[in-house]
Amino acid sequence: MLRTLLTWFCILMTAALVAACCGSVGCECNDRYADAVKLQFSADTAGSGKGFRARDIRNVFLVRVPKDTAQRPKADTVAFSGPRAQQLRDTLVINNLTPFTRSGNRNLNEYRYEVYLAPTRRGTKLFSYKIDSVALNTRLQGDGCCTCYQNTNKLVYVNGNSGPLNLTDPSGENRLVPLVLIKP
Repeated sequence: MLRTLLTWFCILMTAALVAACCGSVGCECNDRYADAVKLQFSADTAGSGKGFRARDIRNVFLVRVPKDTAQRPKADTVAFSGPRAQQLRDTLVINNLTPFTRSGNRNLNEYRYEVYLAPTRRGTKLFSYKIDSVALNTRLQGDGCCTCYQNTNKLVYVNGNSGPLNLTDPSGENRLVPLVLIKP
């Protein structure tokens, strides 16, 4: 009886020590942008007409539509105008929680997106870019007491093209690889 009690006590103490060790370790996973897609408007610095000038990016609209249209909600639209749109000259990040709120347990790869420039939401589109789908391959990577979310492959299909754009961070550190938008 005493031997069994001592065995259980040793197991309990070992578990407590391991838990205390892991509880004091701070994890820096760097997985904030693991699934994110970074859109970057190409600047027209050479006057080629393929890039965007600041005045072109006065009103930016981003539309999100679920791939499974039988589910609700239907389409969501976020508008960036004035100073907020000017900040987008550098980047626009689409992630699971930004710029849209999460709907249920859907992630960004369960939607189609369209980015367009227009004077108003229902106005004539001056530029349109469609993201047909985002294919994500991810895994959980454990290192001692830390388990982090790791993106291993991020493919983006755009404008009806059958070939994807690979936006996977080659360093494997979940950094954003920009998808550069240029005028046709």
